[in-house]
Amino acid sequence: MTGSSRGAKFTRRKWAAALAPAVLSSALRAQNPAPSADSPAGPGEELRIARERIRNNADALAKVKLPMATEPAFWFKV
Repeated sequence: MTGSSRGAKFTRRKWAAALAPAVLSSALRAQNPAPSADSPAGPGEELRIARERIRNNADALAKVKLPMATEPAFWFKV
């Protein structure tokens, strides 16, 4: 099945935007399974874990080398 059937035109960006939430939610569930009755995490602990995860993700993104010639995600129009 193609993305252009019946006049519908899906670009790679539209597919990525449509599929990103599903991929991210499954990845988050894999990283952070539901808390068990043995280890109840309070709101403070959840906040600490979330901040640590954001810091780790920011560090991982900072390590990625992106060439200047890479196409921007959107265009600024004046």
